[in-house]
Amino acid sequence: MRDLFREIDVTPEEEEELIKKAAELVHGYGMDVAAILFLETVKPLVYIGGQMGRFFLFPFIPFFGEKATISSEKFFTVFEKRENVEKLLKLVEEKAKEKETQAGEEAQPKKGWRRFLPF
Repeated sequence: MRDLFREIDVTPEEEEELIKKAAELVHGYGMDVAAILFLETVKPLVYIGGQMGRFFLFPFIPFFGEKATISSEKFFTVFEKRENVEKLLKLVEEKAKEKETQAGEEAQPKKGWRRFLPF
């Protein structure tokens, strides 16, 4: 029988890759400001949130297959460390600053949920 809560080792390279993917996803949806606000708010509680996610969500994840189970365990392991959340914050802030400098040079169409706002 498979162990429900197994300890999966995450290499530093995998951590960096997962953090970069999360930052690109947040930036792709245009949720930079909302993500920064949310992450700064919950940063002191990330370990507790990771444990709660494991407790409440992890029993249902094996229904999606072995790959989803391993990916979710890596996700919980990476983002329950406060320093990784700080790295994610820095990457999202850098991407937001890049977007501001590009917007100053040329007008770009709005992406994500912002395209529905009149201002």
